[in-house]
Amino acid sequence: MPRKDRKKPSGMVIANRGKKSRGKKLAYQDEASSEKQKGEKDDEQEKDEDANEGNLGGIVSYYMDVLADSMTIPKVIQLLGIFFLGNLIFVLFNQQAALVSEDEKETNDPWWPVVIGGMALGANLLQLLVVCYNSYKNYTAKSEKLEKEGKAGQIKTLEKPQLPEFEYIYAVFVPLAVTLLIAPSKLPVVASCIAQVPYLKLPVRVAVSYVTVYQLGTGGGDCTGTQIVLAPIVLAATYLILDKFVASSISLTEKMLLSHLSVALLLLVDDSTDVTLVIFRALAISFGEALFLALCLKDLYKAQKPGSIRSKALLFVIYAVFLGNGIIMSSKFLYPALQMQPWAWLSSFIAESETRSFIFKVWLASSLTITPAVLIFGNKFAFGMRRKIWHFAIFLALSLPIVLDPQLCSMALVGLFGIFSLIEIVRANSIPPFGSWIRSLLLPFEDNKDKRGTYVFSYIYLVLGVALPLWFNNCENRGSSLIGLVCLGLGDSLASLLGKAIGVLYWPEGSKTIEGSFVFCLSTVAGLCFYQKYEEDDFNIYAILTTSIVTAVFEGNMSINDNILVPVLGWLCMEASERMRY
Repeated sequence: MPRKDRKKPSGMVIANRGKKSRGKKLAYQDEASSEKQKGEKDDEQEKDEDANEGNLGGIVSYYMDVLADSMTIPKVIQLLGIFFLGNLIFVLFNQQAALVSEDEKETNDPWWPVVIGGMALGANLLQLLVVCYNSYKNYTAKSEKLEKEGKAGQIKTLEKPQLPEFEYIYAVFVPLAVTLLIAPSKLPVVASCIAQVPYLKLPVRVAVSYVTVYQLGTGGGDCTGTQIVLAPIVLAATYLILDKFVASSISLTEKMLLSHLSVALLLLVDDSTDVTLVIFRALAISFGEALFLALCLKDLYKAQKPGSIRSKALLFVIYAVFLGNGIIMSSKFLYPALQMQPWAWLSSFIAESETRSFIFKVWLASSLTITPAVLIFGNKFAFGMRRKIWHFAIFLALSLPIVLDPQLCSMALVGLFGIFSLIEIVRANSIPPFGSWIRSLLLPFEDNKDKRGTYVFSYIYLVLGVALPLWFNNCENRGSSLIGLVCLGLGDSLASLLGKAIGVLYWPEGSKTIEGSFVFCLSTVAGLCFYQKYEEDDFNIYAILTTSIVTAVFEGNMSINDNILVPVLGWLCMEASERMRY
């Protein structure tokens, strides 16, 4: 979220000028302005000429011009950050390979996951090149057709070929890097998903995934046939659902990242993972199926007269179908894993220790008192503080429990994700009787990014940003498990508030202040150093400093919603740094 909008410099003003000169432009200003306009016109003309050339040289020249025009300093900084993280992971694998004997390399080559990942990246890049080529050829074909029909003036109305959105690089890099550090043996499954390019048609994307995994093979991995078969379908189906129902509310990159998360949750969570993630998977499947059934009645409900008896009856049926199916299906899915009914298990889980019971009681009391107060009186705070108060709230709620009982925190984050998702569905669709009331209650907390579409994902991303590093570590109490809470609860909040108050220096071509990023870095260092005393491992100041700097730089230069990406990139940096030998 921008901490302080940069004011664009106005034109040069000459004070104390005479009457004759007032209101007139200086000669050198006219000359510079005309030269600039001429240069822009020439560049545009060159692009049009390149776009009308059918040879390969024209295509390359056109896209090089597009790349030059779209590349900015913040994007270059992000690319350098991604390169740095990729290099960290490469060095880590190189160190691990040095410890493996030659005999072991013949049966279990430590470089095998890196090779598979590199080939998946190559497959993705080739498809992007094909997409760009076809987009270019389609544009030239339409242009030639209009010229032949004597409608050359309409060529300017055609949408010119563009490169894929810059942030798409995160949708490829993040799943690959996380898998390399967590479960390299599962890389064939993830590689087949990375090979899917959302710019292609659905059947083509799925077919490419299967061809990719067939070409790469699964040697050295422990992927099951079910995972190999279902992963491309789950990814494509999740993206299709998000693209249909949330539309412009989130970007293409965010849809791909959420689709990769669904694959990891539904297919890669097994008996070896923490029980809270097993519960999360069962709840996602159960209530996802219930939501699909409820949506089947949506159009029928909208066709009824508002307030009529039939409308109210259908609304009751929708609630009954959703809640009834969700509860019944989740009970059936969870009973084999929990060996008891879910509510009974949850009760025994909370009562397992006095510390856990005390934490739960504090959370419950806070939720019933502080949350309503913030919602009611939140509009009395400044907008920046109003937005970040939820970051501070989640930090205060989890700061101590996350080291005392990380499993309880994981269970709470699973519950928060589900509750926030249901609230957002009701709010976005104004579903009676609470939809309109929730919409008016949350309206003061929305910013421009939240108004891009019907759905608001900011607070859902906040929960995921805190939870993902903890889930990546299977709910273990480690330094990298805390990076999401520290980055979002402390770093992002203080950076936003203090950056607006004291910031005067901006990142080049950016809207966030360098002072704010400096505060982000310092607060992240302080938070991670504080938590180090709860760890069993040695104090690793290098990992803390590196992670704090990297996350601050990414946060200061990202234009995409950073509540998910910054914690995950911070986790990658800290996890790789802690594993390396110095």
